[in-house]
Amino acid sequence: MPEATTHPAGTPTWFDLSTGKPEEAKAFYTALFGWEFEDYGPELGHYHRARKDGEEIAGMVPQSPQMPDMPSAWSVYFASDDAHADAARIRELGGSVLVEPMQVMNLGHMMVATDPTGAVFGLWQPIDFHGYTVAAEHGAPAWQEVLTRDSGKARDFYTTLFHSTAQAVPGGLTYYTLKQGDTETAGIMQMDEGHWPASVPPHWMTYFAVDDVQQALKTAEEHGGRVNVPPFASPFGTIAILADPDGAVFSVIQLSQPA
Repeated sequence: MPEATTHPAGTPTWFDLSTGKPEEAKAFYTALFGWEFEDYGPELGHYHRARKDGEEIAGMVPQSPQMPDMPSAWSVYFASDDAHADAARIRELGGSVLVEPMQVMNLGHMMVATDPTGAVFGLWQPIDFHGYTVAAEHGAPAWQEVLTRDSGKARDFYTTLFHSTAQAVPGGLTYYTLKQGDTETAGIMQMDEGHWPASVPPHWMTYFAVDDVQQALKTAEEHGGRVNVPPFASPFGTIAILADPDGAVFSVIQLSQPA
């Protein structure tokens, strides 16, 4: 089992889903990935933690009925050693802070921001909770990338904020990988009008590993999801882009070299 027990600052540490259809979402992701959900109750707005075989995977938060127009979406959180200091640095680097750093019980400190190109992401400074504990197996996180209209500006922002480096990937699309030392932590993809309609905003994309991408598509459609982009080959495996019953978009990948 590929473990992910430590998350140094600047590396992905957590993923959560904001949804207007929490019961449908729980049924969908349980069928698709085998997740089990724990409800934290009204004190935390019925935030749920999703686990698989006892391992931490992701979170889910029901949207408030007072905000019916908010789209359902997945969010990516990066580890932080000091969320308040990072909030100041985000502003200095041209980003915006949407949710100021705040403590969540004894679990940690969280905040939400946008990069200078408009993509939303989060930071998590742990206390007792350190994030997901398994990766790159069926139903677990496998990758994350930001899709943006200005990959150069995003590259400069994230490399400075996370004290990381960026490496250009050869090919037809403009793509960078962010690295902490020798470890690849995330991707940055340029959205051009030939592949993405102008209506698609900058956003972070979450990838989950699956054992069989065709079966994953079948299961998703049987449980109220849809296939946005059919399976296509990549150097790392076969990828498809799906949407859950409330429209939250995510990717699945059948890894060519399972961890």
